[in-house]
Amino acid sequence: MSRKCDVSGKKAQNGMRYSFLRAHFNPTAKRKFQVNLQTVRTTVNGKRVKLKVAASYLKSHPEIRAGIVLPLKKRSRKRSNRFLASLKV
Repeated sequence: MSRKCDVSGKKAQNGMRYSFLRAHFNPTAKRKFQVNLQTVRTTVNGKRVKLKVAASYLKSHPEIRAGIVLPLKKRSRKRSNRFLASLKV
């Protein structure tokens, strides 16, 4: 199973590992920045499920723990953010 946020779609990013050599930063090797995923039990469309959610997304959208209602078709990240923002009402 991939390390990907079920709600926002965040996934690992590539970057460089740096070493400090003679007062200069020297890129030495590639590395991966993983997403901080947390397992959350919530209600989706009336069913109790476990979701893997990025901690940063969970911090900005605390209503995920209370329960969310998602339509059957998949949504893009932008549309899901707008949808979750409308739930705060």
